[in-house]
Amino acid sequence: MRLERVQVLGLKRLTTDQVVALSGLQTGQMIDNAALDAAAGKLLQSGLFRRLSYRVRSANGAAPVTFEVEESAVSLPVVFENFVWFSDEELAEAIKRDVPYFNGTAPANGDTTDKIAAALQRLIASRNIKGTVEYLPYVSKDKQELVFNVKGAHVPVCSLHFPGASAVSEADLVKASRELLNAEYSRKDVATFAPLRLLPLYRRIGKLRAEFQTPTVSLQSSAQCPGGVAVTIPVEEGATYRWAKSVWEGKEKLTVEDLATALGMNPGDLADGIKIDAGVKNVEKAYGRRGHLMASVRESVEFDDAASLVTYRFSISEGPRYFMRNLIINGLPAADADELKSKWALGTNAVFDAGYVDEFRRTSLRDFMTTYAQRTRNRVGVQVETRPDSQKLSVDVVITIK
Repeated sequence: MRLERVQVLGLKRLTTDQVVALSGLQTGQMIDNAALDAAAGKLLQSGLFRRLSYRVRSANGAAPVTFEVEESAVSLPVVFENFVWFSDEELAEAIKRDVPYFNGTAPANGDTTDKIAAALQRLIASRNIKGTVEYLPYVSKDKQELVFNVKGAHVPVCSLHFPGASAVSEADLVKASRELLNAEYSRKDVATFAPLRLLPLYRRIGKLRAEFQTPTVSLQSSAQCPGGVAVTIPVEEGATYRWAKSVWEGKEKLTVEDLATALGMNPGDLADGIKIDAGVKNVEKAYGRRGHLMASVRESVEFDDAASLVTYRFSISEGPRYFMRNLIINGLPAADADELKSKWALGTNAVFDAGYVDEFRRTSLRDFMTTYAQRTRNRVGVQVETRPDSQKLSVDVVITIK
């Protein structure tokens, strides 16, 4: 039969032309069942489709073919990890010569990823760049990606630049980023470094809306840093904010005064983001001292840019109250275990105080273990574990001597 036309039903991301090109079919060619099965096999092998079927009708030797498809649900973003010699546009153009349907993503299964790797390998070979193109999935709690990397290429970071830096000097930012210098360039490492490691420098001085922009990279080879790159990370520092007030929602067991004391922020204070983070943890600890072990605090922030003030709204989920059950001591002779228990002041059925456990560890337990080690001449370790029971709302404290 002569192929009259190809129709593809069920497409969402791909176009009919892209599917036809991938299948290898051409209008006007002579086809039979073997040719159509081979075309369907190519489509499935690409990993782009979850399900695929086809039907063909013939009349007077001409045959229209209809493919019914369901595209794969998972298509992962493609990341070019250390291809510093090319722009993303150049890389995409090189890939599309072999993978015309490439749109910046690739299916998790199938041979499309191998085709992308082969196209990139030819591209670096055309520039006499030594190395082997490899790819690996990258999975974090909020994203999945396919990361392509040139293994064997030596690309050190020669210099760092932070346009827009003022309140925190560029010199200080470079100093805080020294572990990146002379290390192998990694697009992902550079992109995540500034928000994680440099942003706290701004939050500490009240610049709560400071942002680092997408890093760029340029070749910078020298005798001291051969084959290397310069990395530029623009920063928008934003305004310096002061504390306006805190608003508490969901509180029952603690007063506003208790919460404000634990938070440690007063109107007019510099809105030190690091201090605020520590204050939120102190609020959760304050609930822990009253038996609310599962208490959590969620925050939302309201900025008054005209006055350079910030208001924090805290939503508290206090959770149930827990009570002390058993103190269990493992690894000591009975007499020593009884002696240690005698120093424990939190009685059975008392409201559980998570802070008391820490205090006991730092004082009574430490003193006891010092005396015990001197008397027995044994070097011992101590593990303190709390075991909450969510059904009985009770807690066992287990002290294990190793």
